[in-house]
Amino acid sequence: MGLPGITRNQMREVDRLMMEEYHIPVELMMEHAGLNLARLAMRLSNGNSRIFQVIAGSGNNGGGGLVAARRLAFWNLKTEVYFPKGIKALYEIPMKQSLRLRKAGVPIFDGTPPSSPNKISKQLVLDCYIGYGFKSRLDEVTNRVFTYLRNQAEVISLDAPSGLDVTSGRDSGKIRPRATMTIAFVKQGLLKSQKGSLGDLFLVDIGVPSDIYRHKLGIKWTSPFDINELNRLTEAFRKDTLQKVLIYRKDDPSLLCWNVQ
Repeated sequence: MGLPGITRNQMREVDRLMMEEYHIPVELMMEHAGLNLARLAMRLSNGNSRIFQVIAGSGNNGGGGLVAARRLAFWNLKTEVYFPKGIKALYEIPMKQSLRLRKAGVPIFDGTPPSSPNKISKQLVLDCYIGYGFKSRLDEVTNRVFTYLRNQAEVISLDAPSGLDVTSGRDSGKIRPRATMTIAFVKQGLLKSQKGSLGDLFLVDIGVPSDIYRHKLGIKWTSPFDINELNRLTEAFRKDTLQKVLIYRKDDPSLLCWNVQ
């Protein structure tokens, strides 16, 4: 048994259905994602003194990082945010999140953090640069971000490691995070990615009803996938909105599945 992954286009459809049919705005989903990212950062820091550093892109993935930074700051934790493309490049909703961040007194910087010759062990970096919308591209800013993230000792990536195509699994960033927290449902490209490219994989509930996956996405729930695994996922989310995920292969080496541990 197990669950298949979804593609970039299917995740876009999830977002559309949430907004148009369920009247749940992106901003609310962003709040759920960011809060749970902050929870995961706290869990993986093991109570050690850390600087939580957020690398935020211009879109909704960056907005989730800004929510996480605000929540960490409200918990009296040292937090700082960097906008590689500059704060003026933020889309509308992430821009609103940045205004809330300023009220929280979080230090904000344009650009990528200065590189260090040594990996900083007490710094936990939240990779919120590019989410499921990433398509392969080469520009100076993005290359600089990828290089910076590759050189950090402790990284948590939001939704997918920046530079990883969530449909094909092709990895342009080659970041090796300690953990990846994917949003709503595991993406197909994460299942296809090379071992070690995700770190520990977690899935966060942002309020998407299982009916969307069950009836509206057109996922082929054929053997060995089992629609009843969605019920198991719902039961797990009742206990905790943040769940660790196990990826495994069936007898067919090309067939990858996942479920909550």
